[in-house]
Amino acid sequence: MQQLSAKCVWAFLATVLLGLPIPASATEASSGKALYERDCAFCHGADGLANTPVGRILSPRPRRFADPVEMARLTQDQIYRAIKDGVPGTAMASWGNVLSEPQIGDVMDYIDQLKGATEPTSKEQLSLQVGRRIYDKECAFCHGPTGDADTDAARVLKPPPRKFSDPIEMARVDDGRMYAAIKLGRPGTAMASWASLLSPVEIIDVMRYIRSLQKPLPSGMTPKSAEITVGGNIYKSNCVTCHGPNGDANTQLGKVLVPHPRNFTDQKAMSQLTDEQMAKAIQEGKPGTAMAPWGGVLSPEDIQRVIRYIRTTFANKP
Repeated sequence: MQQLSAKCVWAFLATVLLGLPIPASATEASSGKALYERDCAFCHGADGLANTPVGRILSPRPRRFADPVEMARLTQDQIYRAIKDGVPGTAMASWGNVLSEPQIGDVMDYIDQLKGATEPTSKEQLSLQVGRRIYDKECAFCHGPTGDADTDAARVLKPPPRKFSDPIEMARVDDGRMYAAIKLGRPGTAMASWASLLSPVEIIDVMRYIRSLQKPLPSGMTPKSAEITVGGNIYKSNCVTCHGPNGDANTQLGKVLVPHPRNFTDQKAMSQLTDEQMAKAIQEGKPGTAMAPWGGVLSPEDIQRVIRYIRTTFANKP
């Protein structure tokens, strides 16, 4: 105890001689509360909800420290930098010349207490709520608040934004494709990259919320028939020019191509063609013919959907 006391004395003398701020020790919590109420509550509110006369008129509004959703993705380093250096473009000024490093730490500790003052939320629910807020702020303008893409912007964009509420359209969008679209954007569309604005975890939050917007399948449609419908949409977008809407390759282009595009209504030829052979032809193309490789356009799942559509739709046609 004597040795410990000596160390404390020397630490105290060092802070006095060097002009350093004296640590708050046992009064850190009360010090943080006092500093917060003195310097922060005017905008952020004593309860951390920023529901103050000033907070209500500032744009952007002050951070709500007691809101677990708003604070979910905010790191300690970001809080520290905001207090020390301020936040450009907001009313949050730099406090680095007013508060010492220990005092900033005390304020951060008190902010942590405000964060824990609300009801606990599961990680999944918290992620969903974070995703909803990001979506409402950044995505709803084009994709619509309910994911229907029925907005003024969506009606003029070419191609139109994706309809997240449509289970048929969303059947082709696996998690990997969705993540890449949000992070990297989609060339040739209005969908820009969000990599510089959203962290990987925030992208996943948005994805989770987007999945929640998807409506159930239409009445009477089973998952199996939905897959065939999706395959039909892919076929109509990419295959009809050569193979025709009826699958007989009797189109203006199909008639002049040599060799002739495959006739999917030829039952004898189709019975000898396996699904594996069809998938290989779609994936890799067929050298010496007009059949180009579609592997870079269609996923393996999309290729199987097209095959199911062809087998189901054209199997009994003369």
